[in-house]
Amino acid sequence: MKRIIKDFIPPIILQILRKLQNSQQKTVDNSQQKFLNYQDALKLCTTNAYEEEELIEVIFKKTKRFSENLKSEIIPISETAAYSLLSAINPIIESKTNQINVLDFGGACGAHYFHLRSLIDKDLKLNWVVVETPTMVRYAKELETNELYFVDNLKDAINKLGTIDLIHTSGTLQCVNDPQKYLIDILNCNAKWVLFNRLGMNKLEKDVVTIHSSMLSWNGIGELPNGYIDRWVKYPFNFHSEIKFLNTLQEKYTIVAKFNDQSGIYAVQGEQIVGYGLLCKKNNP
Repeated sequence: MKRIIKDFIPPIILQILRKLQNSQQKTVDNSQQKFLNYQDALKLCTTNAYEEEELIEVIFKKTKRFSENLKSEIIPISETAAYSLLSAINPIIESKTNQINVLDFGGACGAHYFHLRSLIDKDLKLNWVVVETPTMVRYAKELETNELYFVDNLKDAINKLGTIDLIHTSGTLQCVNDPQKYLIDILNCNAKWVLFNRLGMNKLEKDVVTIHSSMLSWNGIGELPNGYIDRWVKYPFNFHSEIKFLNTLQEKYTIVAKFNDQSGIYAVQGEQIVGYGLLCKKNNP
């Protein structure tokens, strides 16, 4: 039966299908390849990786559309988004000034802010600062409001916020060159609460650096904007040692809740990759 169907498929179509199959196979193989360090992985990725202009432009346009649609549509809430919203409850309850200060580490163009803003009382002020790459910040500046700001380093974010009620970070530690350093930097901000959403870690006592491949359309919220051709994009992924992460975290913070969220991981042969979310509260001095 297979041979009969194949006989009716023009040769040019077969060539295209084979190319697609080979491309998909290469993508799968890439995710299984392990590297000594982040820089070695970066050499085989899309030019500029996370800083690629078109990738960021797509995320920016998607977020802009998302923020506008929130004003007139009922937007479904995914489990991951629900965990993000849940993390704001305690800071809101604890607030004595009717304002909460949020540092969003790796928050792209502010989609988490726009979602939360659409759901909470307008009388509660959000002072929300996103820390992102320089290119992302350059695009996202257009979306700034009297509550939402974008900077490219933690120091400027801390200076802007002063006291930090909540640090929100979702699927970000996998994307940095040194997750242990960034973890320490985040914890040293001394926020009252920290949400680590979409974590991806290795249960073995080592970091694992691979290449993550995704379609351009998969990045950001919603459909690919008009005028773009969907394609594969590749960037380094760094699965931090779970043991190192938890040991460092629990020196300063207590884990209050653990969420079953595996959206920030994929399997790597020979490794024990795990994914979840953690809501943490700063220990009393």
